[in-house]
Amino acid sequence: MTTLAITHPASTEFIAHEYTTVRAPRDLARLYEDTYRAFGWTVTDEHTVPGSTEFKLKRDRSIRTRSAIAELERKAQRSLTTIGRLSNSPRTFAMTSAIAIGLIGTAFLAGSVFTLLGGFIVASIALGVVGLLGWAGGAASYLLVRNRRTAKIAARIDAEYRTVYECAEQATRLLA
Repeated sequence: MTTLAITHPASTEFIAHEYTTVRAPRDLARLYEDTYRAFGWTVTDEHTVPGSTEFKLKRDRSIRTRSAIAELERKAQRSLTTIGRLSNSPRTFAMTSAIAIGLIGTAFLAGSVFTLLGGFIVASIALGVVGLLGWAGGAASYLLVRNRRTAKIAARIDAEYRTVYECAEQATRLLA
């Protein structure tokens, strides 16, 4: 959200500013801050909220190449959002698979209890072993899936970082 404000410094020079607020994932806060500075924004305030950092930004509205900078800024914002989403992806995929395997293990343990109550001791033991393996497999699958997913998306994350850097570099040249 961008708003317009007009400031009147002590001199007779008129300066129009625009303001916006940006929320960045905590682990990417410095990247967001550096990126927005490249687009002419100045951080006026910074607050840490659970899981993220909120920046209040301000910049001079009379930028000559404003439309080109705005387009580069939108492109960089999309890449920053993608970086955040992809960075969380390995944990999300890994947790989902670990929970699914653990639930399957729990179903086998429940089956073990019911077969034990029915008097089928050998079947109960077999189901119990499979259930416990399911629980252990859930923990092991978390590491395996997380590492595979991290390796799979590393190139994509690097490409998004390059996009952010290229946009910031172009914006810096336009502002000079």
